[in-house]
Amino acid sequence: MRNRAAASPLPTRISGMYSTTKAVSISTSTWIILIVFSSCISFYVGVWSAWSISSASGTLTDAVNLCLKAASGVDKGELGREVRDAFKARLDRELKINCPRVNNDYVTGDCPQVCFDAPNCDAELGQKIGDVFKGKVDQALPDTAKCPEVAECAQFCLDAANGRGDRDLGQKLDGIFNGKIKKGKKHLVEVKQESSLQKLRFGASLDHFANGLVSISRKNLFDAYDFGVPMSSNADNENTLILYQSAAALPSNETVKLAALYGGDIPHMNNAFDAMENCDQMNVLFIKTPNSLRQCTALVGGQYQGYHIQRWMRVIGERENGKTDPKAPLRHVSRTTGSGGYDELNMPKRSHLDLHREILSIFFENLKEMQNELKSTLQKIAVDNTVVVMTVNEGQSELLTNFVCSALSKGLDLKNVILFPTDLFSKGVADGLGLATFYNDKLMKPLPSEESKSYGDDTFGLMMMAKVISVQLVNELGYDLLFQDVDVVWYKDPVNYFRTLGPPLSNFDVYFQDDGSRQERYAPYSANSGFYFVRSNDRTQLLFRRMLYAGDLIFACGAHQQVLIFLLSDMNSLGGLKVKVFSRDGDDFPGGYHYHMRKDWMKKMVENIHKPYIFHMSWTLNKDNKLEFMKQMGMWYVSEECVGKEAKELVSGSNGNNGMISKCCSAEPLNKCYYRDKPSVIPCKSSPQKDNSGVSFW
Repeated sequence: MRNRAAASPLPTRISGMYSTTKAVSISTSTWIILIVFSSCISFYVGVWSAWSISSASGTLTDAVNLCLKAASGVDKGELGREVRDAFKARLDRELKINCPRVNNDYVTGDCPQVCFDAPNCDAELGQKIGDVFKGKVDQALPDTAKCPEVAECAQFCLDAANGRGDRDLGQKLDGIFNGKIKKGKKHLVEVKQESSLQKLRFGASLDHFANGLVSISRKNLFDAYDFGVPMSSNADNENTLILYQSAAALPSNETVKLAALYGGDIPHMNNAFDAMENCDQMNVLFIKTPNSLRQCTALVGGQYQGYHIQRWMRVIGERENGKTDPKAPLRHVSRTTGSGGYDELNMPKRSHLDLHREILSIFFENLKEMQNELKSTLQKIAVDNTVVVMTVNEGQSELLTNFVCSALSKGLDLKNVILFPTDLFSKGVADGLGLATFYNDKLMKPLPSEESKSYGDDTFGLMMMAKVISVQLVNELGYDLLFQDVDVVWYKDPVNYFRTLGPPLSNFDVYFQDDGSRQERYAPYSANSGFYFVRSNDRTQLLFRRMLYAGDLIFACGAHQQVLIFLLSDMNSLGGLKVKVFSRDGDDFPGGYHYHMRKDWMKKMVENIHKPYIFHMSWTLNKDNKLEFMKQMGMWYVSEECVGKEAKELVSGSNGNNGMISKCCSAEPLNKCYYRDKPSVIPCKSSPQKDNSGVSFW
């Protein structure tokens, strides 16, 4: 294409098309020139595309026709597109690096034009451009196989364009070029962006990872790509910033592309798919601006790719003694450090480690025996390879009874429920209610039978380990499962909801109720660990094995929710685990957040406007409060005579399961008022208030 030793400018014919003696009239807009430049490059690469995807007859006429089709954009093979995009990106970079600059600005807004004009062009740059393109053509057409009667097919077309070959073909190519130039000029005049497109948005020191910006509605982006995290409110009115790290990734729309590349307002796009159409990879970073902190985010290009965020804060003191100090230097902190500087992650102590080792030792010593016994039970009760998993101890047994009574009052089938009791008392209750059970006295020996006094106490933490073990055992045996706490009531069968999901929702591995809390330790999912659905596969099995091995951290934290969320985030990144959390703004899976924080939502539920699948009485200090809230919300179905009683006291003779159910379960909810400022299905205006600043619900 060019003799390297000569270090000549671009070939005569191409130079002539833009020469100072017979140049197409170009305005001072740099972007008109870039349109011209891209058009020329499209021709060159189109030449290659035409020969690579067409079957030439071997005649001179065929070669001419192929060349003209490529230059006109008629032939557009997929491989041709890839080569063209790669070359254009390379060429753009060569121009940015080699064109003369002053303080990172082009000496003249017509620098690309200078590189076309023979008298003024940077010869070394021209040589580089020619060598790059010739290498692409040579690689694509190494011999004459695709055009056997015309030696060096690609060279034939290029020679015509350069004025050294077929004169008629060259003139025709000039006409094509001139037409594209005029079209590009007209387009740029219409969009009237000359003044704002003179300077690149990101200079040469940033273009290794920053080449353009657009914005798009957060809701539009979430609707197009379900990231699994619950979408926060006001998404319609808040935009997402899209940073294009490669110029080749910019949108195809020329108007948007130019505005994204160059200074001025950041262009807004209305379609997320259009914004991402040329992106081969999309990295997603979720950012929340703390109310009291002046937060900055450093995007560090040119480094080894990272998949976790480092947090630096102005904090003095360590862990639970930490607090923010605006005069302190920035230093690295845990991701669980709150805006006040307090680290919410408790590190395991020796006692936690010893207890975890004891439980794991018993678990692995009896694993094969437990798996065989459990498998036999699951085979009998599973429906479509799916079961409902629950665990309970004596202190929470009334809540289990209420779950069963409530479901039966609505005619819901519980045949695929399996309960993992931690003591013989609760096993007897489950048997009396007709539920399938799995109990191993060796494994459950270290676990308490009494109820926890509050969220996160030692008893609560130990019971969380029982939940982890029960889920891990079922999941490892290949069964899909719905896990739920016993303080859940059903209005409709939630298993059917998950089993009948269609794409794209059916593509997720795990589904969670939104806890509602937005504390740092629950970011970014805020998944509630008391109601979730799991598809059994290698990703979820690895997740719950890791949960099993994290028992010491669960004991230290007093709960497994934040540990589970840590692992969800890590497995989402490491193993491609697809996590879906149903937003707290939805109607299907409400819980304690709605009960305590969304009285407007609860009123619509009382009025039967919201018709959820379940209700989970989470966010509640202890069992006594749960019973009170459930009773005044029409969720309680257990008669008082059955509370705290063993099954053998309630079932006599041959009555069996039906005897306990008929004696303990009410067909209608047993409503009772406790607090006027808490949601209720009946007016409780004369009852005391629960909260200091409580306002009557009615």
